[in-house]
Amino acid sequence: MFVNHLMTKINNKMKRLFALLSLIVMMTSCDYSYNYSYTVTNKTDAQIKVYVKTFCIDSTYTIMKDAKQTLFVTDHGIEGSKGPYFQNVTGDLDNLRITKNDTFTSTRDYLKNESWIFNKGVYSTNVTNVEF
Repeated sequence: MFVNHLMTKINNKMKRLFALLSLIVMMTSCDYSYNYSYTVTNKTDAQIKVYVKTFCIDSTYTIMKDAKQTLFVTDHGIEGSKGPYFQNVTGDLDNLRITKNDTFTSTRDYLKNESWIFNKGVYSTNVTNVEF
C-alpha cells in the first residue's frame, strides 16, 4: 500500500516536470524570420535614377557612378530554419525602372528573376552601360 502511494506521488511529480519542460521548450523555440533587401550597384559611366514601387514604398533614388544603394528591406514572414529562401521578385516589386542621365531608359526587365543575384536574403543587381 505504501509503495503504491509512493509510486503515485512520483508519477505525479514526473508528469508535472514533463509538462513544465514541455512548456519551456515551446516558449523558447525559434521562429525564423528573415529580412530581404534589394540593392543596385551603378557600374555605368554616369549617374542613374532608380524608380521603385512596392506594396509599401514608391521612391526614386539617384545613384552616382560606382555607388551602391539599398532600395528597400522587406520581411517575408516566418520561414524555416534553412532560409532565407529565394522567391520570385514580383512578390516584392510592382515596378522598377532605371534611367541614365535622365534620358536613357534601361532595356533590362527588373521584374524578372534573371535580373537579380540572390545571396542569403540579398537581391542585388549591377547596372551597366550595355543595357542603355
